Amino acid sequence: MVALPTVCVGSVFAFTDDGLVPGEGSSLAQEFTTAAPETPHTASPTLSRRYGVHNGVSTLVLYDDTAPREFRAEVSAIAAANLATHFGEAEVVPIREYTPGRMAGFTAVIYVGVSADTAVPQAFVDDVRATTVPVIWLGANSDALARSASRDESFASQYGWSPEAPLDVASKDVTEIRYKGQDLPRAHPSEATIWPPGGVQPGVEVVATATCAVDASSAGCRPPSGTGSQSVPWAIRSKNLTYVAEVPLSFINENGGYLVFADLLHPALAPGRDPVRQAAVRIEDVNPESDPSELRAFADYFAARKVPFQVAVIPILVDHAPGRKAPYALSLSDEPDVVEALKYMQDHGGTLIQHGTTHQYGNLPNPYSGRSGDDYEFFLYGCSATETPPYRWESCGSDSWVEKRGPLPDDTIAAHRTRLEQGRQVMIDAGLGAPTIFETPHYSASVNAYLAMSGIYDARYEQAEYWPGSLTSAVATPDDAFEQFFPYTVHDIYGTTVYPEDLENPTLTAQNNHPARSAASLVERAKRNLVVTDATASFFFHPFLKLAMVDEIVTGIEDLGYRFVPVSELQ
Repeated sequence: MVALPTVCVGSVFAFTDDGLVPGEGSSLAQEFTTAAPETPHTASPTLSRRYGVHNGVSTLVLYDDTAPREFRAEVSAIAAANLATHFGEAEVVPIREYTPGRMAGFTAVIYVGVSADTAVPQAFVDDVRATTVPVIWLGANSDALARSASRDESFASQYGWSPEAPLDVASKDVTEIRYKGQDLPRAHPSEATIWPPGGVQPGVEVVATATCAVDASSAGCRPPSGTGSQSVPWAIRSKNLTYVAEVPLSFINENGGYLVFADLLHPALAPGRDPVRQAAVRIEDVNPESDPSELRAFADYFAARKVPFQVAVIPILVDHAPGRKAPYALSLSDEPDVVEALKYMQDHGGTLIQHGTTHQYGNLPNPYSGRSGDDYEFFLYGCSATETPPYRWESCGSDSWVEKRGPLPDDTIAAHRTRLEQGRQVMIDAGLGAPTIFETPHYSASVNAYLAMSGIYDARYEQAEYWPGSLTSAVATPDDAFEQFFPYTVHDIYGTTVYPEDLENPTLTAQNNHPARSAASLVERAKRNLVVTDATASFFFHPFLKLAMVDEIVTGIEDLGYRFVPVSELQ
């Protein structure tokens, strides 16, 4: 679940009752507040099953494509493959299409077992047991491993554990995962299933353990003494096979199991790699109405700390002045003092990122105010009194749930590209150079919008959304999006390098069912990220935040051993 950046209302230019606000009713304002015509054909193209960086390292990702829709098999496989692209290429294939010997052409294999009703091909089982190719098996159907007509040796004799006899542990009873000396929180859907491996023999490496709650009722969670808490194997490694007791791809922001899985790819795809401790910081929602003195002050601070930094720039600001019906719009070129401050930031170690074109859409709340910086730009949103369907749409309040309504009326790659290019050209015309990195407003977009971005920019710097139907004929609904952050740089299914932002931002108050986030909470999350070999601590903040809070985060991250680098150097 991706937290929303804090909504704030910026200052507007002074005006009199009979005078126009600068930019009010301008052609620029009219262009970006006029409703787009409905486009009849908005289908997204089917994306390539194979993507990433061609460097000789490749991962075959197999998934249960026949699983019920609610199991989210396709997007879970895409999420796993996205992580694998940190190391090279990934190819996503339904497991029913597996043929004998197919894994031999890959560096490693991931099986995403979301459904216990999937028939695992015998050819896959035989290859797992007969080859040395590293296999990471997530979740269901491990009992299939015990069936191999081509081998006389039992699975338990070969691998040292019994897949037919998982421990009796209820998912609700498991609260933490212990890995590399840290106790990581575990979040999970209420209907989730977990299959801790049973019969684990000495010599099998228990990579991570699941900690049961003290009041756990599951038989497998009861310690021999009858009191206290009990730990059970959560991830084990034996020979070429790493088994994980679940698919840790739900509620990933609160689920330490996701970090463990992300790290388990290292020994399979890059054994012996030295640890990386990298950090990045971004100033958010800088726009034509930003305070130049604030921007210069942050530039001076980061330069004095020798900390490279990023600046997310909204090229065109759209808003309504209080009491006025007509919207106004300003581009960067309308505010030379802001442009000079941005150039000052560039000269002091700052990298400018294009953050949308207007960071809002049309002349309507989407879902907040219609002001740049508040609203979404590449998908329609509303506020609901309910968290789940059927939604009860309402005017946004602090306790509303922010939910997707659907794609934009002009959701085509061409329309998105035109809009993106307009913002990019504004930055060029202002003398700031052509941005090569993009950040999606509020980290939300349709497949077509992401594909438009991939055709213009070298990279995105963000968290992202992925959709079922990208590889299949499945029809996605607004609630089907999978939100993913990355603990390291990847090269995702949309064909773009994605630099990680994985700590989110500090906030002073709770908003729309997202709790406030203190500086200490971001530093604590950076500490959890240290379990990943290529660990990243990347966060953002809004320029109205007090410098002392920013300094607390920067200092805390550096004290953990991270080193701040320009975003383009994140590995």
